[in-house]
Amino acid sequence: MPCTVIKTRIDKKATNISVLATIGVRRDGQKVLLAIKDMGGESKAAWRQFLDDLDKRGLAKPEFVIVDGAPGLEAVLVALWGDGLPIQRCTVHKHRNLLAHAPKRLHDELTEDYRDMIYADIAAEIETRRKAFLCKWHLKCPAAADSLEEAGDKLFVFTRLPPSQWKSARTTKAIERPASAKRHFMPHCVRNSMISSSKCPAGRTRCPVAMRGE
Repeated sequence: MPCTVIKTRIDKKATNISVLATIGVRRDGQKVLLAIKDMGGESKAAWRQFLDDLDKRGLAKPEFVIVDGAPGLEAVLVALWGDGLPIQRCTVHKHRNLLAHAPKRLHDELTEDYRDMIYADIAAEIETRRKAFLCKWHLKCPAAADSLEEAGDKLFVFTRLPPSQWKSARTTKAIERPASAKRHFMPHCVRNSMISSSKCPAGRTRCPVAMRGE
């Protein structure tokens, strides 16, 4: 579920608008655009209204949710669907956060260590490299280590899934694609700053959902 930027025309003028969006994944792997709306921002109240609308349209509790750490979003998800909802923090967004907390001269080294951790082949190795990352970077760049710890275990929830699903489960990038790719998911959608269908395509099925907030 993201807050993402799309280009549209308002009063015959090209403009960028920030919208909240959700892509669901059916059990057969098909990705479905569930909703995309201009909510005027990504406040906790905006996310609550956005998710309440999805619930009313027939979206059952998802089996897995991917978010990018938008303020208030996780609290709204838990309030709506309970503490047991598996919530994965986007690993791409966390990488950007780490870089923002480190001097540029350390970016390449930090990126290499982070990717070695996130893209390890098995969960046990990911945990080993996580501990090594924190031990090293608490000394070398405490702010970067603190940023990793901020996400906690939610950065690694994807390891609960079969390894064949890890690539898609790590990140909200399906929504963060270039404009040409977004059009594949968002055809003929912009209507007076609101985009959504009247009925959730997933019906009352349970499915993974990608959510993002900037």
